[in-house]
Amino acid sequence: MSEKLIKYIACPKCSQQSETEIICSVNTIDMPSARQLIFNEKMFNWKCPKCGFSVKLMHPLLYNDIERQFMVYYIPKVERSQTADDRLEKDFSDLSYIKKRVVPDLNSMKEKIVLLECGLNDMAVELTKLAVSEVVAKTTGRNVCAGYFTDMDADKNNISFQFFIGTDCRSYMQTTRLEVYNRSLEIVKQYFPNEEKRSGFLNINRSWAKNALQKYKNSK
Repeated sequence: MSEKLIKYIACPKCSQQSETEIICSVNTIDMPSARQLIFNEKMFNWKCPKCGFSVKLMHPLLYNDIERQFMVYYIPKVERSQTADDRLEKDFSDLSYIKKRVVPDLNSMKEKIVLLECGLNDMAVELTKLAVSEVVAKTTGRNVCAGYFTDMDADKNNISFQFFIGTDCRSYMQTTRLEVYNRSLEIVKQYFPNEEKRSGFLNINRSWAKNALQKYKNSK
């Protein structure tokens, strides 16, 4: 079920405290609009009832896609590679079939939802993204600030990413062949078969990909 809690929020402008209903957990069956509200970020809108001041209220949010069997837990600025939710694990004792991820920012949450909806393995996507980002850095001569999966086109045999490069974080689109993703998937299945068996929500990101790549190189 979708869950809400009540918090008292002090307005940054007028300092007036008001009782606010915060949505802390949603699922795609009880709340079909949840995905759109996350992607347009209206899920986090807050308006002071006294002075009308509007702000984004960034709070932890658990997104549960029941049909596709995955959960994405947005916890602002989370750095841990693995996060446990004791209450969730207690309420649902058997979640081994559910893919559980934790992300530190909204862009990562959106990316994770999109690629898991596509049925892609996010570990393989991160390895692919890491390889492509190195190509982008060499091609442009600029550092890659961040990168996100955008699309997979089986007909065109490619997978696409949006990178942000340089000190100004300029947008840069790059595609690569699906063979690169498929090779990354083979590496995940062969060298990291037990990764999904770890408990809690996993933070599968660039740091994970770098560590995984080093382990893969050391094992050869």
